[in-house]
Amino acid sequence: MQIYIMRHGQAEMMANSDSERALTNIGRSESEKMAKSLVEQNISFDAVIVSPYLRAQQTWESVRPFFKEISNVQTINALTPSGSARKSVNEILALQATGVEKLLIISHLPLVGYIVGELAPAAGVPAFATSSVGHVELDENGFGYLHSLTRVSQL
Repeated sequence: MQIYIMRHGQAEMMANSDSERALTNIGRSESEKMAKSLVEQNISFDAVIVSPYLRAQQTWESVRPFFKEISNVQTINALTPSGSARKSVNEILALQATGVEKLLIISHLPLVGYIVGELAPAAGVPAFATSSVGHVELDENGFGYLHSLTRVSQL
């Protein structure tokens, strides 16, 4: 299974609650730039799972036009900033069991790093800049390898 873990785009600092923080124009633009880069690398997805928080949902809305063929899109409550990496990995493994081969996850710090750490322990817990994407390959036994962690500034 190929798993692409994306941190949401840059978000405004102030809102009524953390869950209501919206993307900035820079956040939208950088998320679109990352999506365009994935498409240019011929990367596609069978499924997408997204945090319920506004900035993650808006990140998905920014990248969705680049991946029009995806019908399996789910909002997963475990993908919040303080969510459980173990529960998130269980969601990933459940999708793998249904035949999903290419997955996009859109979530938050610190969870995105913890998910990588759970899937690919040798990678540690990497820090993700906004709109960054980590690529983890997960074999059929659940062992993962972090292939790359790409920041928008590298594109």
